[in-house]
Amino acid sequence: MSAALILSALLAVAIGFAFLCATWPRAVDFHPYRAVVTALAVGVGLGITAVGLFGWLVLFGPPDRALMAVELAVLILLAGWINRAKGWRAPVVGTAKTGPPASALVDRIVVMAFVVTLACAAAAFVGLSVSRPHGAWDAWMNWNLRARMIFRAGTEWRVAFSPLIPWSHPDYPMLVQASVVRTWIYAGGETLLGPAMVAFLFTFGTAGLVVAALAALRDRTQGMLAGLILLATPFLIFHGTSQYGDVPVGFFFLATVVLLALHDRHREATGAFAILTGLTTGLAGWTKNEGLLFLAAVVLATLLTLPRAEGGRRCAREAGLFLLGLLPMLVLIAYFKLRFAPPNDLMSTFGAGETLARLTDPQRYLAVAKGYGREVATFGFNGLISAAPLLGAYGVCVGVCVGELRTRWFRMTVWIVALMLMGHAMVIIATSADAARLVNSSLDRLLLQLWPVIVLACFRVFRSPMRRAEPGKESALSAENVGA
Repeated sequence: MSAALILSALLAVAIGFAFLCATWPRAVDFHPYRAVVTALAVGVGLGITAVGLFGWLVLFGPPDRALMAVELAVLILLAGWINRAKGWRAPVVGTAKTGPPASALVDRIVVMAFVVTLACAAAAFVGLSVSRPHGAWDAWMNWNLRARMIFRAGTEWRVAFSPLIPWSHPDYPMLVQASVVRTWIYAGGETLLGPAMVAFLFTFGTAGLVVAALAALRDRTQGMLAGLILLATPFLIFHGTSQYGDVPVGFFFLATVVLLALHDRHREATGAFAILTGLTTGLAGWTKNEGLLFLAAVVLATLLTLPRAEGGRRCAREAGLFLLGLLPMLVLIAYFKLRFAPPNDLMSTFGAGETLARLTDPQRYLAVAKGYGREVATFGFNGLISAAPLLGAYGVCVGVCVGELRTRWFRMTVWIVALMLMGHAMVIIATSADAARLVNSSLDRLLLQLWPVIVLACFRVFRSPMRRAEPGKESALSAENVGA
């Protein structure tokens, strides 16, 4: 891999890290969350630089290596802001509390298992990328195709969104494609390593975020166990090398849920995490159309779990902060959809009569229900048994923390996952001419988008194995960490 490609990755992550540090609330100690911020920086940095590249295209035309100088200047400005913002790291209130340490022997075993699994996953990712350097079908006909059209077309880059090629989904948002184009600008030309590197960052950034979040919210052993489960899901690694947008959008789903946990923990001290939650939700919408469904799910889950005793003024304030982070991305998405994107291939058949006929056809509901059951029963690409029942069986063995089950964050996460699954089902039923075909070709990927969130939520409520503390103490500490 060339030094220029590595520089593009490092600079993107550095910009993401500096941005998160610059926006980190002074009232919350930064140090317990350093690993969380580093993992978040992978996706946030790629998202910010992708937005910047698209903005450059619109305002100035095809970018050249001057983009590198601009990004470096942005990083320097952010670093200067951090340096001037005295006390941004000061632990004022809300210092993170984690559970008591697990057995030293168990902890060492889990760490060793995680390191071995991580090495095997990385080796598998590299091997699969070498065996299919162009990714899989959708990468050829959509994600990398769009990136190549933009990169090669020069001043005519808008032809990448031509309605004459509807089979290539030219209406899809631009985060992944812009990230790939950016790697080629740094490299000075097209290289198959560019999209592979973007896929690698999002795949292992997802695993890193699960580990870091649970280490901060629970303990290191719990984080490593969750990361081990995630990396040992073969479909995550296999599909990561496909170079689609599903793993990247899954990263932003996960990032949003993690930031919701931080917001619940520190909402008395700061509203900054609500702003960042809005940003990552918007970045999900800038990655895939499913991100807009995710936005609706987050809003509905928030409304469904509002505490009865909470005043309307506080709820309105938090909604305003969320909108503050979301609004720039919503404006960008709306501009792209209205100015460049042709109609979506599914929505183009969204006539009232046809839709009503589909919604009243019981066979379509039956086909989707069978598809959900089949995919859940086989999810993970394990070859033997689905990852879902294995995760459930582990939870039965170790038990759950009652305090965590009662938290608003957990209820919100369950609602988000449920609403996403229901939303996907209704989209398939209402818009697809062949519901069974769409279920067979896409449902495994839709479940993968939510898999990191499900793993995070499960290990947030599962007990850690071999605890030295009494079960009641662990439950009480867990509830104190997040706040009901």
